[in-house]
Amino acid sequence: MPVTKFIISCSLVLFLSSCAEKENPLEGSWKIPGKEVILEFRNDGSLSRSIASTTTTGTYRRDAEGNLFLDLGKGKLRAELSESGEELTLSDNGKTRLLFLRKQTAARVDSAQAIFNMGFDTRDCDSSISLYSTVISLLKAVPSEKGHLARAYNNRGICKEKNGNLKAAVADYDKAIALDPDLEIAYGNRAWLYESLGLKEKATADYRKAAELGYRPAIYWLEQQKELEDEKPGTDE
Repeated sequence: MPVTKFIISCSLVLFLSSCAEKENPLEGSWKIPGKEVILEFRNDGSLSRSIASTTTTGTYRRDAEGNLFLDLGKGKLRAELSESGEELTLSDNGKTRLLFLRKQTAARVDSAQAIFNMGFDTRDCDSSISLYSTVISLLKAVPSEKGHLARAYNNRGICKEKNGNLKAAVADYDKAIALDPDLEIAYGNRAWLYESLGLKEKATADYRKAAELGYRPAIYWLEQQKELEDEKPGTDE
């Protein structure tokens, strides 16, 4: 075979191989964090699901519009792959939603949860800060873990506040709230810190937001403030 034709032939093979890889981005193992549920995708269109010691086999395919579907013997499941390629969501007619991560990523999340628990149980603030920092490092690149990441920042902020590093504590509370705007305890913690710093307006705003989200200590604080206002003597005319 002439060299030119050989090069063209090899290039075509490489191109087709590249296309095949792009058509099957799911190949490999996926896991639900915290659960022994694993999906294994193969490049021939087959897959298996393992729950503990039970394994079910099935297939996956794309329709004409490029939508991805799985069939494990009980009807089709719609599958959506995240832009990062690290998260896979399965849904059943919009009713059931399961989130899988690539096995290595899921392992990081599981490890982060164990380390978070250690940080919570540890009574030494310096150790807790180190542990929460590890959790943050593990979860930063996992979009679906924003809630857990926010709690790690919040808890690290508490420890930094106890250590007297107030500016760093506020920064951690800020990050927690940015990640999870509904994390009521982070508003409450930041409000308490603002109040201790004499920043009454900022504290009140955070207490109100925490109370809106149902945080009982914040509700109690606002009630106390109202009682104090009501008890003030009126101004004589």
